Amino acid sequence: MPTYVCSVPPSLLDPSQKTELAKAITNRHSQATGAPPFFVQVVIREDQTEQRYLGGEPTSNHIWIRADIRAGRTEKQRAAVMLNILNDVNRISKVPRESIWVYVCNLAPTDMIEYGNILPNPGDEAAWFACLPLSLQKYLILLGTTKDTFTL
Repeated sequence: MPTYVCSVPPSLLDPSQKTELAKAITNRHSQATGAPPFFVQVVIREDQTEQRYLGGEPTSNHIWIRADIRAGRTEKQRAAVMLNILNDVNRISKVPRESIWVYVCNLAPTDMIEYGNILPNPGDEAAWFACLPLSLQKYLILLGTTKDTFTL
């Protein structure tokens, strides 16, 4: 957790832009919330059969981003995540800011399981990490999590 699902028009982004977008969202979430990067999942959807409508009319120039994050983040943290993601997506995709919509939905940590464990409350990540099996800790370290980058 969190999971950011980005719905983009087909062929709008090339592979390097998708990677840049995923890294930007991961970094922005971690910076604003202090959550370790290994919690951040980014999904980019370019479904050829999906048709989006605004006001009952087809639209093909919008990017929608919906995030499910752990509840407990302040309004200031959520606003920072959304505004920074908006700016990054605009820079990376060249889609106008008014055509980029970002929604952040809060879920109780107890409503989520990742890495085989119920997620911790914000601020309890270090204790949660310490209770994980050593093999899982090593795997998460390979994802870029170290004591130096594990900020809360």
